[in-house]
Amino acid sequence: MEYIFPIIENKLAQLVKEHPNQKVFNLGVGDVCLPLAPIVAQAICDATLEMTREPRGYGPCGGYPFLKETICAHEYAQFGISQDEIFISDGANTDASSIQELFPTESIVAITDPTYPVYRDANLLAGKTLLTIPLKEEEGFLPKPPKERADFAYLCTPCNPTGVAMNHAELAQWIAWAKKHRAILVIDNVYNAFISSDEIPPSIYALEGARDVAIEIRSFSKWAGFTGLRCGYMVVPKTLHVPNLHAQWTKRTDIKTNGIAYPIQRGAEACFSIQAKQELDAQIEIYRTSASILRNALEEYGQTFFGGVHSPYIWWKTPKGMSSWEFFDKLLEASRIIAIPGSGFGNAGEGFIRLSCFLPLKLAKEAAHALHHHFATA
Repeated sequence: MEYIFPIIENKLAQLVKEHPNQKVFNLGVGDVCLPLAPIVAQAICDATLEMTREPRGYGPCGGYPFLKETICAHEYAQFGISQDEIFISDGANTDASSIQELFPTESIVAITDPTYPVYRDANLLAGKTLLTIPLKEEEGFLPKPPKERADFAYLCTPCNPTGVAMNHAELAQWIAWAKKHRAILVIDNVYNAFISSDEIPPSIYALEGARDVAIEIRSFSKWAGFTGLRCGYMVVPKTLHVPNLHAQWTKRTDIKTNGIAYPIQRGAEACFSIQAKQELDAQIEIYRTSASILRNALEEYGQTFFGGVHSPYIWWKTPKGMSSWEFFDKLLEASRIIAIPGSGFGNAGEGFIRLSCFLPLKLAKEAAHALHHHFATA
């Protein structure tokens, strides 16, 4: 299966070339669109200037203690996680694609369909065997544990691409499955900042037994606008029931990385300051409101869709039985809206497209107007 994002980038470039004066609404790739918080930028600048006075060479491969301690204090200490179980990286993509290196080539990995393509493609490149779990529209695209065993499984919640978030009971079923099969859950939790209900746990470690079976990935990209700066982190508990994973990931980190830039880690640390959190929360609220604007436009015309509440993505069922790519082309040509064809996320994604809600309010309103025009002329 082709990796879809370069294909869409080429289609967008062709459209701009052919119609340079027409506005395009890019609701495709989920990239942030609001400026970096000033206090975060200032921390990065200050740290860079600090390096003109005090040389800093290689930092700790797994991250500076100041950042790990800050993350632990704000996000994980209440769940019994310690700072030496947190590893700083250049982002969730690296962690999600690299964690499979800890498992033998003959391992079986459970992956949902649809799924974020990195999980699937990284494991296929590594020669792993995939156990595919088709998600069903009638079940709200919620992933349920398979009857079969696997060595590890990827779960994204809140989910990219479907926008669906799992509640405590649903995640507890996966913890029980992992314990039964001595499997490891790889939880992609990079959209946790969008959670707006106590029914959705802020971390897998809020659930009993999770420290025995779960690795959790998070990032500063979508919460704090670090997509261009690159900084994320992953929790690998020492208590995992598969022995030595923490020690192996520590060794892998020491071998394969030289750490993340000191100024970037100082910027990440600044994200947890009171002022930065206020600014970043306000940005997340803009994205939530943009999602609501798009949801309202779809609801007005009786469209079937999922997500857009606890995540920045809307999973829209294509009208009139059109294929994902057919509807993608129709939206692009008629309304200048870029989406992501659901088939790019797996066979079960056929018949859906993904809309990204990383939009300033003005652009969200204009995109909603374009949707109204699309329905009015369809």
